[in-house]
Amino acid sequence: MRYYVLYPNAKNVHLIKDVGMIAYKMYQLFGCESVLACYNNDKYSYLNDQVKGLKLDFIKKLFNNEIINGILYLKKQSKKIDVLQLFHVTLSSFFYIFIYKLNNPKGILFLKLDCTEELIFKIQGLRGIKRRIFEFILKKVDIMSVEQQNLYSSLQDILPGSKNKIIYIPNGNDYDSNDRSKKINYIKKENIIINVGRIGSPEKRSDVLMEAFSQIPDIKRRNWKLVFIGEIEEEFKKHINKFFVENPDMKGKIIFKNAIYDRKKLFEEYEKSKIFCCSSSFESFGIAMLEAASFGDVIISTDVGIAAEITEGSNGAIIPKNDASAAADKLNYFINCRDLEKYSEYTYNLCQRKYDWNEICAKLYSKLKTIRGDI
Repeated sequence: MRYYVLYPNAKNVHLIKDVGMIAYKMYQLFGCESVLACYNNDKYSYLNDQVKGLKLDFIKKLFNNEIINGILYLKKQSKKIDVLQLFHVTLSSFFYIFIYKLNNPKGILFLKLDCTEELIFKIQGLRGIKRRIFEFILKKVDIMSVEQQNLYSSLQDILPGSKNKIIYIPNGNDYDSNDRSKKINYIKKENIIINVGRIGSPEKRSDVLMEAFSQIPDIKRRNWKLVFIGEIEEEFKKHINKFFVENPDMKGKIIFKNAIYDRKKLFEEYEKSKIFCCSSSFESFGIAMLEAASFGDVIISTDVGIAAEITEGSNGAIIPKNDASAAADKLNYFINCRDLEKYSEYTYNLCQRKYDWNEICAKLYSKLKTIRGDI
């Protein structure tokens, strides 16, 4: 089976996300010829170790227009592509779907929606010609995947005609990776609350988390640290300086580290932390949250991405958005909780059960074989 992913703007980091990992697992587990089609954007060092066996096919930039370049690529390659994976409900995806099916009617089109509730609202709001065009395109799609359980149910309700095409395919963790420990040792964890992402970007609400940590009574958090990992937005640096002037006792307690691109080093940060706290007002899926949970970090988060799914067993907590006091209360509870180790183990096991790329891709492969008539 020749399995292609079309994602023109893929860089090295995308190879270890869903863009590269699904195709890589199709090669590793099932022997597919797996190819990622993209522009030559990066050095792609992960090809040598993390996703060895995945191939790249560089799209020519003949025009200063991504859609046209993608169309030209598909006109040339479609007939030899057994499965084409695309992302998102966008104008470019609609063109690619149409061109691929026009040139290879028997090919399988897999649209990974990678969506949020916003897409649900947009679909519900479609009327007239826009709705008819949308439904016409969907008829050409063989598989649509959604990453969150609640959105899966919503999509089946609002797209009854495509109900059999919609499958739940979350993002996952690669437990075969050499950078990942086979089992987490809680004894080695430190009293660290970690946050990973673009520090100070509006949707991350890093200021709320800083304020929440400072509100925890000193006697309760004296042995704990809050560690931010990521690039700091330039404007937010002023807020940090002002915060430390007003809260000098927080220096050395709230620590800012640069973005860590070395996977092994980033995993070491997750491994030694006990809690991952997300104060975001918006997230799509929440890759950093999933990675942290896979190392047994207890999740305290606003209701974004898969936070509610990861905390299904009361092994973590959902907090209101933009509410530092509520976040402080939950942080205070968990850092002083005698069951924190138990919650950590539950979170770790939940990720093993629900978010293993091997199991996720086995489900997708089974669906592909059914469509091809191999079963």
